[in-house]
Amino acid sequence: MNMLSLMKIADIFTVGNLCCGVLSIFLAIDGLFDLSALLLFLAVVFDVLDGKIAGLMHQKNLFGKQIDSMSDLVSFGVAPALLFYSLSSPGILGIIVALFFVACGMLRLARYNISEEAGFEGIPITVNGVLFPLLFLLFSRFPESLHYWPIIILIQSVLMISTFKISRLF
Repeated sequence: MNMLSLMKIADIFTVGNLCCGVLSIFLAIDGLFDLSALLLFLAVVFDVLDGKIAGLMHQKNLFGKQIDSMSDLVSFGVAPALLFYSLSSPGILGIIVALFFVACGMLRLARYNISEEAGFEGIPITVNGVLFPLLFLLFSRFPESLHYWPIIILIQSVLMISTFKISRLF
């Protein structure tokens, strides 16, 4: 099947989300943490736009849902975990927390992809695109706040895989 025939206009924004996540990872590795955090937030903007555009243009389909989830895992799972890792150089426990976070994000997205319900079960992974830039802003003013990130990351991990019912905000 021709790849271009699968792509819709909304999917361009999904690719923008993915690119923001990958660039966030690259910048965190290079120590450009402020730009890395900013790109996480920009990924949220692209993620919201892809959903809105797909809805407005009646372009919602399984292909779009799949690439959206894959992009979300990179931008709101792997990239925030790498930002934490790059900022803190955690020991084995911190690494386990980061791995648990990414795994919970993946599980959250897989459950969403097979769900037929309206709204969300568990905290959407996209929330991390706002949470981590806010945590970084806090860290910028109070570097000692980084010591609390593992606790926040663990709580967020559990919330993503929880069965809490959450309605859509937008």
